[in-house]
Amino acid sequence: MIFIPYTDEKEEIMNIQKIQNSEYAIVRMTNTMMRKNNTDCNGFFRTMLKKMNIVDYEKLDHGKENGVMTQALFILPEYSKLIDMNFYIVNGKRGDRRWSFYGLSKCCREGEICEGDLIYFSTYEKVDGKKCLFIINLTRNTPSIDYISSQIGIDTVNQAFDMIKDDLKRIVQKNTFVPNVKGKGKESPKDVGETLEHEMKVETNNRKDGDIEGVLELKGKGSKSTKDTLLTLRPSFEGTYIEEVEPNDKHRVKVFPLIYGYDSEKHPKCKDLYITIGCQDAPQNKHGFYLVVDEVKNIVKLMGPGRKTKKDEMTAFWTFDALEEALNKKHRATLWITADKKVINDTVMYNYKRIEFSRSPKFSTFISLIKSGEVTYDWRGHTSTSEKYVGVNKGNAWRIKPRSRKELFGSLEVVEFE
Repeated sequence: MIFIPYTDEKEEIMNIQKIQNSEYAIVRMTNTMMRKNNTDCNGFFRTMLKKMNIVDYEKLDHGKENGVMTQALFILPEYSKLIDMNFYIVNGKRGDRRWSFYGLSKCCREGEICEGDLIYFSTYEKVDGKKCLFIINLTRNTPSIDYISSQIGIDTVNQAFDMIKDDLKRIVQKNTFVPNVKGKGKESPKDVGETLEHEMKVETNNRKDGDIEGVLELKGKGSKSTKDTLLTLRPSFEGTYIEEVEPNDKHRVKVFPLIYGYDSEKHPKCKDLYITIGCQDAPQNKHGFYLVVDEVKNIVKLMGPGRKTKKDEMTAFWTFDALEEALNKKHRATLWITADKKVINDTVMYNYKRIEFSRSPKFSTFISLIKSGEVTYDWRGHTSTSEKYVGVNKGNAWRIKPRSRKELFGSLEVVEFE
């Protein structure tokens, strides 16, 4: 059954998510649910319970007595109380997945839960690291955000944002241009982000997780619609020509330009490979490289010119699992900060103007955006032809067109300061 919140209930969900952005399930209480107290556990609820290591229905035996008992914190406007819940599979061929809410009849008598109320179930992390359930009535008896946070705390993403909120406010509201931290000279795409990190006193890094406390990523961008960098992840080379010519995996990225690159004009005795690689219908380079999604093997192939035949072949690949892990780790939450720029005395100046906030991306959308050419891969580097394994990698990365950012992340919230 799909439960759709009303406008005021949606607002309450958004408010809760601002302090605890965990996955959640909602249930609209019917007369039958309240009388029988053996509600079906829908797919969203089951998925959340499994991810949080609370209940895995696939491992349960049939029978109420074989269910998993756990306590949930029911948060009301002026007090909270622990509720015993049982998650179980009923006897019989159908094996319906159910849950029971002990003390439900008393909650009804006291007006804490009524027929038609939308109930919110989610999780929070206790001091010992254990995930626990909490419950909020979104229709009536809804507690204030301050009281909710006093009971379950604020998640790590919101804590990280609170740490930098004053710095962000200072940078955005001062409405002045600041010089490129690199100094004079030609601008690089990463300069706008590194200057922002310098202004915020954040150490410039190449972390695989977020810049702030490992959970919040900062992305500074110029106001022009250049692509957004999503993540860096080296490909795998098993079963490719690169594996044949280079047995040591750690050297294969540097060998790649030697095999598939072109003579460098800027770097003597080097092979360059500076290309953008898109889908087959829009490869975005003239060197024969393109991306193919293989949903049978669950990999993204980097196709290129064959070394032994004229037929295109797989030159490298990424597994779905590796891409999904890297994407979610890097973008658990992201602040996209846009800047205007101008040049004064050969120095690029930035004025940071707009901040947008996004949460976890949708991996299935990421894959579909590769297919459509909205997400591409950039190979940026060169390798010496005279000195073994000497070269420069300037940030091989997956990038997305700004117009598809909202599609990937589901929503973008403009951050405003009072």
